[in-house]
Amino acid sequence: MFLLRISLLFYISVFLLTLNSCALISGGGSSPAGDEAWKDVPRPYIDGLKAAQKGQSKQAINLFRQSTEDYPNFAPAFTNMGLQQLRLKDRSAAEKSLKKSIEISPENPVSYHHLGVIARLNGDFDTAQTMYKKAIAQKSDYAIAHLNFGILLDLYLYDLEPALEQYEKYQALIEKKDANVSKWIIDIKRRIAKNKKS
Repeated sequence: MFLLRISLLFYISVFLLTLNSCALISGGGSSPAGDEAWKDVPRPYIDGLKAAQKGQSKQAINLFRQSTEDYPNFAPAFTNMGLQQLRLKDRSAAEKSLKKSIEISPENPVSYHHLGVIARLNGDFDTAQTMYKKAIAQKSDYAIAHLNFGILLDLYLYDLEPALEQYEKYQALIEKKDANVSKWIIDIKRRIAKNKKS
């Protein structure tokens, strides 16, 4: 049962990671090319966003890379390149791109969050915890970061009360309560109560 739960949590977090990445890439559903605010944004970057929206990760990476070559201090290109590399399961390249993005622009909760995901997948739980905390410190309403931090605390670090806090924050931030997370909250409260009786 425990292994089934870990497997379910992993696939849900990857699914949510993908949704979160799509939200960042799409700019919340607006078309970047038609917005006046995008007029000074490098064309390859805009084309990269469009390719990413279509699920063309390799093409998007090439376009984001072109943007970074033409504009080496343009952090969003590194962030989005890292997200697409992560989508293709190239953790090493994704980590390098996301770290470069943070080097250029330290106020970067998306990059910190995804570095946390990579660290967790690599089994580096201390780094994952640090990255999630940085993401949340920069954007306290970053729901997916709260969820992934809760999963880390619950399943990998066995730190139940802080995990419960993260799950509850996640539920408070999302529009419609997640039924699976509601079950996890019930389960974790039961485990906390059981530990207190022991």
